[in-house]
Amino acid sequence: MNTSGNEMDIGRFLGWAARPLAVPGRYEDLARIVTRYRDDAEFADSVDRVFAGAGLDLHVDDRDGIVVTARQHSMLRLTVTDVVKKAQNQNRAVIGAAILAVARTAYPESGMVDDPNRVAAFTTQSVIDTLDRAAQTHADASTEDSGVDDELVEAWRLWSGLVTARPNAQRRSMGDKSGAVNRVCRMLVDAGYLTSRGETDGGTWTARPRFRFAVAELTEDSDLYAVVNGLASDTTEPGTS
Repeated sequence: MNTSGNEMDIGRFLGWAARPLAVPGRYEDLARIVTRYRDDAEFADSVDRVFAGAGLDLHVDDRDGIVVTARQHSMLRLTVTDVVKKAQNQNRAVIGAAILAVARTAYPESGMVDDPNRVAAFTTQSVIDTLDRAAQTHADASTEDSGVDDELVEAWRLWSGLVTARPNAQRRSMGDKSGAVNRVCRMLVDAGYLTSRGETDGGTWTARPRFRFAVAELTEDSDLYAVVNGLASDTTEPGTS
């Protein structure tokens, strides 16, 4: 084996892995690297060792290219909390809830997360509806002796305090529900998790494979996701889990 060529291609693989929007159908070199990974077991083993050392898992195929997810204790893991910390204090709770609601809206049933062929499409309005239902359920639960966390109730109060944007409003603001959800979705687009498809119902979005894998990780270790997923369901009673 040509050792220098092998190391060069591992470097190319790392470079493409850092470009979440890239797919093999658009880039010849990425298609070549993906094909080599899938056909050359020795090369794939070398790549896997490099990524495993950083606590990263790989999902590689001819259609979606290279999708990287970080294990729970990886130094490179980026959590919802990490993202929210970058926001202004008054927006953190809303942004965190919106990210989780996007995940719940894109994959309302757990089996959908495991289906690579499902097109997870949703609108800004559908995310708003998910958040409104969860906020109302929390509001109802907070009046009862249900042990609901006060900070969580405050987060939903902040969401409920946002104004409803005018239909067809052109200006997006974190002060209104549509603007807040759009800001989060745009951020997820820039990070390679979503694709923007239009402006219907405040914005239309589809989830990319990277988001599906991220949601799979999220459902394993996020209590807050479970809360959003449960409280947004019409069949869940307040105070249950």
